[in-house]
Amino acid sequence: MPPIPKISKEMILESSIEIIRKDGIENLNVRNIANKLSCSTQPIMYHYKNMDMLKEEIYTMVDKYHSEFLMKESDINPLLSIGLQYIKFANEEKNLFKYLFQSNKFSNFNFKDLIDNNEDGLQSIFDIVQKETNLNGNQIKEKFTILFITAHGIASLLANNSMAYNEKECIKILKKVFYIN
Repeated sequence: MPPIPKISKEMILESSIEIIRKDGIENLNVRNIANKLSCSTQPIMYHYKNMDMLKEEIYTMVDKYHSEFLMKESDINPLLSIGLQYIKFANEEKNLFKYLFQSNKFSNFNFKDLIDNNEDGLQSIFDIVQKETNLNGNQIKEKFTILFITAHGIASLLANNSMAYNEKECIKILKKVFYIN
């Protein structure tokens, strides 16, 4: 029976996310992961044939973490809350935000396709908004699109250290955008 690996996939994934979180995706490589785990590169290559496979699993984990972050309960309109959480994520997790949204993952999509092709992931958000408002499906998608573009712009500025986070100002901007007819 072969020996049980001492370095698990979970350890590799967690260490990789910490490297991205602290130093950015440009510093994620097998050697840095091995250094973080205090091991050789062999256990990492045992679990992952190449960095692309590892990055796909990391992306899935970070995306799940981001989705959970977005759905934190709030006392404001759910769509506004999600927009605000999106901005907070960029402010608090700058490198993870860049990894998710500024890494050419969506280079072959236009914005309408991105919304329509991700409807499964967004449907729970749309359902919440529909319960809280009198909007129909198309109106919700329209509001979401406008709000998302605004939130993404603010989030990108924050993630790239171009501005300081001001929650009251962010809420004010999102409300102005959301309540436009």
